[in-house]
Amino acid sequence: MGNTVDVQQASYDNSIGEPYLAAAWKDPKFDPQQRAFYYVRVLEIPTPRWTTYDAKFFGVPLPKDVPASIQERAYTSPIWYTP
Repeated sequence: MGNTVDVQQASYDNSIGEPYLAAAWKDPKFDPQQRAFYYVRVLEIPTPRWTTYDAKFFGVPLPKDVPASIQERAYTSPIWYTP
């Protein structure tokens, strides 16, 4: 995945990735006699970390012990299958 974070300006450009995603997936090893669960994991594009925004706003150096950008993740609730 790309990274458009401009650390010096504490900004990013939302020009990578897709705003919407639709897909159909079929479990190739699905066994109707076996329990299963499914979930989706989503990765966001990298954005400036809050410390990067603060460093720009207050005109102070970036902290050396933390990354300048972060990449958030989200997980859906599981979908359970019980035979």
